[in-house]
Amino acid sequence: MRLYWKDQIYKIGKELGISYFNQFKDYWDIDHFQGAFEISKRITDDELLRIVEKNPPKYISLGGFYGKYYTVTEEGKIKLEGSWNLIRENVHKVLKNYGDKGYAILQAIINRGGRATYFEIMEEIEKILGRPYIPSYLLPRLQPLKLVFKTGSRRYPDWTMPPEIIPIVKEKLADYKKLGKKYRITLEEKIALEERTSFLILRSDRRIAKIADEIAQKRREINLIFANKFGVKLFKDNEIAILDIRKLCANEEEFNNRIQALTTLIDEINVKELKKFIRNKKLNGSVNILEAFLEEQLPNYNKTIIANLRNIITLRSKKYPIHRDDARFINALRYFGFRKYPPDWGKLWEVVLKKYLESLKLLKKCIEE
Repeated sequence: MRLYWKDQIYKIGKELGISYFNQFKDYWDIDHFQGAFEISKRITDDELLRIVEKNPPKYISLGGFYGKYYTVTEEGKIKLEGSWNLIRENVHKVLKNYGDKGYAILQAIINRGGRATYFEIMEEIEKILGRPYIPSYLLPRLQPLKLVFKTGSRRYPDWTMPPEIIPIVKEKLADYKKLGKKYRITLEEKIALEERTSFLILRSDRRIAKIADEIAQKRREINLIFANKFGVKLFKDNEIAILDIRKLCANEEEFNNRIQALTTLIDEINVKELKKFIRNKKLNGSVNILEAFLEEQLPNYNKTIIANLRNIITLRSKKYPIHRDDARFINALRYFGFRKYPPDWGKLWEVVLKKYLESLKLLKKCIEE
């Protein structure tokens, strides 16, 4: 709803073949919320990215979208990550700089359901503070912080807090009310920790994205060189899997999803064409076929290429939920330098990506020789 008005919602819904939209002849007859909800129920995160890329938003209200799990800038750039750390910091700035007055304005808008006229805000502030306060100076200063936006018409303006940030704003306001004078010191310590955590997450995100970009580039280079030398591309294209390996990994469940995407890239070798170059035409398994190809066509290849790929596949296949837990999973962990179980899943994911990239670099080197 933040990205599109009814006409675009209707167009997207019809293209996706969602039955809700078939009952309406014209887009203006749909319910805006229900239309957006029907699409949201149907699509995955990756489909969301593709839809936004295909249908660039013409106007995004309330300065973008800064939710717990999704972020959209005012320019329409969408990220599959939350922005509540930013909102926490901005609420902290308001409370630190304006104290009770900042608290009263934010709480007043929340008390009014997230949207209120100027005079309704004044009424609510007086209830909260026990005295009148005119918020005309402070209200406009909340908009650059993505907390409150002037909405409505010129004649009948009001002020709106984006609904996706209300839970985290309420949480910070409750801290302020509870701690009173201790709030400033306590929250400064807390925000420092949050900033350090955010920095570490951002740094890790950049590292993962850089490795994933290198992987995509190396696969492209290998395909060009391989096609020139053997008349066929080695790798099949899979943009969705490439998108998935760019994501951070914070726990075991996310590791399971990421390793599945990575092994999809490993499995999608052009085995039908490779078999033309090997003696054993009955051989199965993409890594087995690649190994046979290298043994017969490029016998001086670095054996690390196959060792890395086999151990990556073991991390996927010798553990729940793909298959039953197997002791060979621990052996694979050791191969990647992890001696304890459970490992740090985020660090393991980064190491695994680097090992896959290492195999690609070695593979490129051997086919170039």
